[in-house]
Amino acid sequence: MLTPKQAAAIAGVSASTVKRWAEQEGLPSVRTPGGHRRFTRSALEQWLQDRHATAGLHPVEAWIEVLVTGRRHEVDARLLEARARLGSWHALADELGSVLGAMGDAWQDGRLGIGEEHRASEVLARGLARIGDALPAAPEGRPVLLACLGDDDHTLGLSLAELCVREVGLPVVWLGGRTPVADVERFIRTEAPVMVALSASSASNDVAGLAEATQRIGDACREQGAELVLGGTGPWPETPDFGTRQSSFAAFHELLQRTRGA
Repeated sequence: MLTPKQAAAIAGVSASTVKRWAEQEGLPSVRTPGGHRRFTRSALEQWLQDRHATAGLHPVEAWIEVLVTGRRHEVDARLLEARARLGSWHALADELGSVLGAMGDAWQDGRLGIGEEHRASEVLARGLARIGDALPAAPEGRPVLLACLGDDDHTLGLSLAELCVREVGLPVVWLGGRTPVADVERFIRTEAPVMVALSASSASNDVAGLAEATQRIGDACREQGAELVLGGTGPWPETPDFGTRQSSFAAFHELLQRTRGA
């Protein structure tokens, strides 16, 4: 029986991705008497084989190789090919979320140097920016505000969220990383966004600070009639008083569509 971390090492993704596969995509698993999730190697390998055969997914390692190499034309070509293969930008965002988790694991295990990880992250960020700028968005209307709070400057998840927002045609206000909570509150009251999407990475370890920020920003969103979405692997409150946590970009896309329709 494999732990999520062991299963992730076999699949070439992060442990959180394996858990998401089990919860949302039908990866077979069992529970120990203590409530911990476990996987059989044979079931995992069969599930991965079936998934790759039906969806034609590229291995995560192929993504990492292209990003670490850092050649712009190859990154752009892979992004466009993946969009055609998966059928939507939000599906691509979920695939890249798995890639980012695997890159983090590879860095922690010493299989990827910090310089390589930084280069890959920057190359991906620039590629996503080029793609996002080319997608049409309504010039008017209430925007979606995107930010990372406090000392968190890991904005790749935020870039993937922006791709989802632009896919449905909503305008974006990008505040980026290390945004003070007071500035987010001020922008909510001046920009009147239809939604505020906040991303927190695993580097965010201030549980109390995120809880307080969620409360303050949630109050401002409630006053302005804006949705609040909490994403990423950071320690957000499990059940915020206002707003929702999202575990996938597919779910985020559905919420964006409902919000735009409303």
